[in-house]
This record gives sequence, structure tokens and C-alpha cells, in this order.
Amino acid sequence: MNTDDFFRLDELPPEHPLRQQPFHAPDGYFDELPMRLQSRIARKSKPAFSISWSWQRSLATMAGAGLVAVLVWQTIPQRQEALPSEALTGVSDDVIAAYLDDQGLNPYELADVGQINASMGSDTTAIQFLNVQPTDIRQKLDEQNLTETKNLDS
Repeated sequence: MNTDDFFRLDELPPEHPLRQQPFHAPDGYFDELPMRLQSRIARKSKPAFSISWSWQRSLATMAGAGLVAVLVWQTIPQRQEALPSEALTGVSDDVIAAYLDDQGLNPYELADVGQINASMGSDTTAIQFLNVQPTDIRQKLDEQNLTETKNLDS
């Protein structure tokens, strides 16, 4: 049940409030409207990005930078200098070798080749250190010569 009465505006008398204009615009109002809007926009234009100074922002920036500095200081490992030679004088070579074996380290991989050669001295010292017989050396050299000649022939 629709109780709405339908009517046409032109059927209402001219003094009826529904026939009155909702607002009265002065003459030329809509002609000047775009220029007035443009002038207001131009006056109120602000930069797209601006930073203003405040003591709160400065304090927060300093606190953040200090926190980063402290974290970097704490996470960088301290550099350990080499032990002086006097520190290991009381430790025997067997104890050092046992420690390296426990750690799974090969002492020959740790040492520099130049240090190994310098510690060996002359060739005869190296042979005595390795407990190698001269006949074993000759046999090894003969085997190498034999394989080299086979490689050259093929």
C-alpha cells in the first residue's frame, strides 16, 4: 500500500517552496567559477614533500643512530692477536699435536709452505725427518720416470 501521492512540479503554484530554486547564483557565477578555482589552487599550493625541524624528530633520529651504533659495536667480533711465543714455550709438541688431532686439523695444512720448507732445512734433513730410505726414493723416481715415458709414447 503505497501512500505516496505522485504529482508534477509544473502543476504546483509558482509560490510553492518546491518550485523555488534551491539557491540563487549571481549572474556569471558559473562562467567565472573555473578561474576562481584555479586562482585558489595556485595560492594554496604546497610542496609535495617538506620536512620541518622539530626537537622530537631530532631526538628520535639521534636515539635511532645511537641504537644502530651500539648494535654494530656489540656484533662485530673482537680481533684476537697472535699469541706471543713465550705463551707456548711450556707446551710440548706432543700436546699441541694431540690438540690439533682432537680438533680435526692437519698441522701441515695450517702451516705455510715456506715455513715448512724453512723448518726442514736441507734436503737431507727432510729425508731424515720423514724416515725415508734412499732405496724407497729411487724406486719412486723409477716409477715416475716409467709412467712419464709411457705418457710421452702414447
